[in-house]
Amino acid sequence: MIKKLKFILIGFFVFISCKQKQETTEIDWVFVKGGTFEQGKNQILISPKGDSIKGFTSPHRFIEISDFYISKYEITVEQFKEFSKSTGKKMPEPPIENAYGKKVYYKWESEKPMLATWDEANEFAKWAGGRLPTEAEWEYAAKGGQKSKGFKYSGSNNPIEIGWVRENSDSTFHKVGLLKPNELGIYDMTGNVGEWVFDWYNPEKDSLVSKVNPRGPPDGNGKISKGVSWFYDTQGADGKPLEYGIHMPEVRYQSPINTRNDGFGFRIAKDK
Repeated sequence: MIKKLKFILIGFFVFISCKQKQETTEIDWVFVKGGTFEQGKNQILISPKGDSIKGFTSPHRFIEISDFYISKYEITVEQFKEFSKSTGKKMPEPPIENAYGKKVYYKWESEKPMLATWDEANEFAKWAGGRLPTEAEWEYAAKGGQKSKGFKYSGSNNPIEIGWVRENSDSTFHKVGLLKPNELGIYDMTGNVGEWVFDWYNPEKDSLVSKVNPRGPPDGNGKISKGVSWFYDTQGADGKPLEYGIHMPEVRYQSPINTRNDGFGFRIAKDK
């Protein structure tokens, strides 16, 4: 009788374990070997209109990053639906306007990036066994980590090759993973949608943050997103790629945590 009871209990726990495993989504992880890199290398950007933009980038410093994993693709609508179903949360409504203010009444499409608020992105990351990447981790991975070839953008000096931007996006974001990856095999870290990271936006306190695995200031005015979106130009009047464009990995975008529009998505990370 005791042996039979043990067998039943073992079977029950195996069943529960399998069930719990099925409730999380499958993430394609890319291993990023840590190291020291120059964050915020390019501090002055020249916009398509010829403006000089200062203070629009991550802090310029050499920092040390430990090994970590980051998702190969931006988190998709399909993955977020799995999260919503598993947690009993209602799937949020998609935006009804695009970045131009035009009524487009978006519908969720499975293979496109999930347009999430920061809180939703953070909750998903925890549910999937990870977390949001820090700004430093994101920038390091976007630049190719230890495999970096020194490109201005994430995988190329020509952003059109590796990102959906104003010149090639047809005024909208696209399915993940359609263009070329960067040196680490990561897709869409230039353009498509900007990606939420863990850090608060608070430039006045950046200097107080550790230079080893920095996690940003303890508070701030909104959160940071990286990579920028399909909305912005990457070429000058001569039709050539901007040497210092707004889609470079150094660039940081500041937004309220409840922002949801067609320019904000996310990817996730986890410790080794």
